[in-house]
Formats: sequence, structure tokens, C-alpha cells
Amino acid sequence: MTFALSGGDIDVVVDLAGGGRLIGLRALGREWLAAGGERSPGDYVQAGSGGWDEIVPTVSACVLADGTVLADHGDAWQSEWALVSADAAHVEATVTLSSLPVTLTRRIEATDTGLRLTYTASAAGDRPVPLFWCAHPLFVAEPGTHIRVDGDPGLIEEYPGPRRQRDWPSAVGEAAVKAFTAEPVSSASVVHANGDALTLGWDPELLPYLGLYWDGGEFTETPVVAIEPATGYGDSAARAEADGRVATLTPGVPLRWWLTVAVEQTS
Repeated sequence: MTFALSGGDIDVVVDLAGGGRLIGLRALGREWLAAGGERSPGDYVQAGSGGWDEIVPTVSACVLADGTVLADHGDAWQSEWALVSADAAHVEATVTLSSLPVTLTRRIEATDTGLRLTYTASAAGDRPVPLFWCAHPLFVAEPGTHIRVDGDPGLIEEYPGPRRQRDWPSAVGEAAVKAFTAEPVSSASVVHANGDALTLGWDPELLPYLGLYWDGGEFTETPVVAIEPATGYGDSAARAEADGRVATLTPGVPLRWWLTVAVEQTS
């Protein structure tokens, strides 16, 4: 089940049956997302894993303090999302996780300047649970593509090495690099060699963590970069829970956050 809408000269296609994934994000005469194909449940890293997924409740497979086992890149990408409502200007859908008593609802709306994605997470049961979510858009990285973040927040490497300070990658290399900004930020952009830029924006009080990813082919079929605002720090929900660096979702008290997507030609 796919739906299409347009806002601010951005055309988006959403595949609810395929994990709620955005399988198309076209603007300025180019497709911004790496191509994604059919996927089977299990390990996330497989052919066809392009596009934009919602990763929840972890990135790396782990076990929470209470013994709950969380799968690689979570549940949402390998679950069919249920349609709530849709028209020419919005698509709203929901998914209930298999590993935790959590329901995530996402509303994508067309705006005059682009797209707005609004998220609501709710918990069932009688006790709080850690809510680890991140956006996971894999953007095409042609030669000269780079990630731009305003200011100088610094980077802490998550992969391949231990958590250590590192310089910003000047370009996408063959091996993958995952890092987090050392300070909260409110936006980041993918910028191509010709100046075309796509910017994600958010409230850093709601999404205080930002993961950034560069991969020239270690885990992906084509070079990609990713901008991953998140409710938890790092890739492991278990470690984020132990460190106290993840949002807590209390039954009866939903959490809400949002993203905006806009494009511009900077040269």
C-alpha cells in the first residue's frame, strides 16, 4: 500500500506495507533517497535496505535491563503499518511494536516549504519503558556530497571505533563511519556538489541526539549518507538506558516530536 503527496516542490512516496518506509523523496530534479527494494524480516543489512525507515526501539540488536530482546534496527521497518487517514496533503499511519508495548504514529503533511513529519509514541502496560527512536534516511551520496551542520558541535565516533572524538569526514570513503554530534543541534543538511541541499530540522529539546553516517559501500550497495536525529544516544538502546541517555515513555503520557524537510539550491 503506497501513498504519494507533494509539498514545497518535494514529492514523497510512502510504503506502509513495507515498514512505513519512504521509498521516494524527489526534489530539484533528483531522487534524494538511495533505492530500496523488497526486504525480508531479520537482519536489517540486506539488499533493498535503501529509503527512509523509522528505527525503533533500537539500532543495534541488544537486551534491555529487564531482559527484553530487541532486534537489529528494531521492529517498525519489518512491520506493516496501519493507515489512519490520507488525502492529497497528508498520510497518517501507525505501528505497534512487537518487542515493547509501544505504538508509534507518524503523520506526514505537505507544507508550503516542504514536508512536516509529526510523531506520537504511546505506551501500554503499567510501567515506563525506554523509547529509542531515530530517523534513518539513506541519502544518495554522489561524488562531492557532504553533510553540513551549523556551528561546530564536534563529533564522537560510534563506529568503527570506540566512543572517541574524531574529525568530520571530508568525503564518503569506502568504509562506514557512524558518529554523533557532541552537542544538540536543530538541523543538518545533505549538500551535493552542485549546491543542491536538503535540510532536516527539529526541536533539540525533543530530539537532543544526532547521529550522522557515511558509507561508501561497506554496508550499502551504493554510497550513502544519513542524518539521524534521535531520542537516544548511540546505537544500542540497552547502553543508552544504562547511561540515562534515552527518552522514557510513561503509560498514559504520550511523547511527541517532529521533523521538517526542505530543499534549496545554494549555488
